[in-house]
Amino acid sequence: ERSVWDAEVGGSSPPAPTMFIKGFVYILHSLKDNKKYIGSTINVKNRLIKHNSGEVRSTKFRRPLVLKYILEYDSIKIASFMEKKFKKSHDILVRELKKRKLL
Repeated sequence: ERSVWDAEVGGSSPPAPTMFIKGFVYILHSLKDNKKYIGSTINVKNRLIKHNSGEVRSTKFRRPLVLKYILEYDSIKIASFMEKKFKKSHDILVRELKKRKLL
């Protein structure tokens, strides 16, 4: 069985391991219910399209959504960890936004 580290046939380079792929935490604002949604991804543009097209169950009935903030991290693992942290404590999110001079 091949792993993500194995090169593909034809000499092309192996896919980048996820630990080296930049990750993002994004905060959306619902224009319908005036609430926010926090998520993480490696591609904010595509994720926003999915949210606004109704493909994401948790925001399907809260459309339209607008992007308010993007926080970049060194990996998707870190971004995912921070997403969970922000969802547990909005104070931590506010402190992070202030630290980055976004608030």
